Amino acid sequence: MLLNAILSTLLVITLVYLVLARMAAERLARTHHEQKCDFFAHHPVKAGDIVFLGDSITDGARWDELFPGLPVKNRGINADTTRGVLARLDSILQGQPAAIFLLIGTNDLPWFMFRSDRDILETYTAILERCRRESPNTQVFVQSILPRARGYAKRILRINAELERLAHRFSYTFVNLFPHFADANGQIRSELSNDKLHLMAIGYDLWVEQIKPLIENLTSSTLSEFHQTKGISY
Repeated sequence: MLLNAILSTLLVITLVYLVLARMAAERLARTHHEQKCDFFAHHPVKAGDIVFLGDSITDGARWDELFPGLPVKNRGINADTTRGVLARLDSILQGQPAAIFLLIGTNDLPWFMFRSDRDILETYTAILERCRRESPNTQVFVQSILPRARGYAKRILRINAELERLAHRFSYTFVNLFPHFADANGQIRSELSNDKLHLMAIGYDLWVEQIKPLIENLTSSTLSEFHQTKGISY
C-alpha cells in the first residue's frame, strides 16, 4: 500500500512538472511569435517580393544568401503552426508579393498539439483561400511537409497527398520535397539533419536545388515585369 501511494505521488508530481514545462514552453513560443510578427510589421512585404513563409525550418535559412540579389523575405517563425501562419497572413498579403513559398504543418503533428489531419487541412485550406482572395496575382508554391523521425512518416505522407490535392484545387504549384529528403523508411536522411527535424546546410542546399528552377522562372517573368514598371534594371 505504501509503495503504491509513493508511486502515485511521484506520478502526480511528474505530471504537474510536465504541465508546467509545457505552459512555460508555450509562453516562450508566444512571446517569440509576437516579437517576430512585430518585426515583420515594421519591415513589410512589398510587391515583387519572394516570400518564404513557414516555421523554424524556413526561419533557419538565410534566403538572401541562398538567392543573392533577389527580393526575398524570410517570414519563418520558430515553432509556428498552420494556425499561426493563418493569423499573420495580413502582413504578407497586404504587400501583394510576387510569390510565396509555403512550408508549414510539422509543428501541428505532435500528439500534445491535439490536432487531427482534418483540423490541419481545414486551416491550410483557409490559408490558401485567403491567398487567392486577397492577393490573387501572387504565385503560391505549396511545399510538402518534410520528413522527420520515422514514426511521423505515414501521417506526413497522408497529409502531403491532401496538400497536393489542395494545391491543384487552387491552381497553385505543389512542390514535393519529401522524397528528396526521406530515406527508405520515410525518416529524414541522417546527413540532412542532426535532430531529425531541422536542416543542416546540406539540407538547405538540397532545398534550393529543388526550387531553383521555379525561382528562375519567376525572375525571368513576374519579377522582371515588376522591375520594368518601377524603372529598375535587373
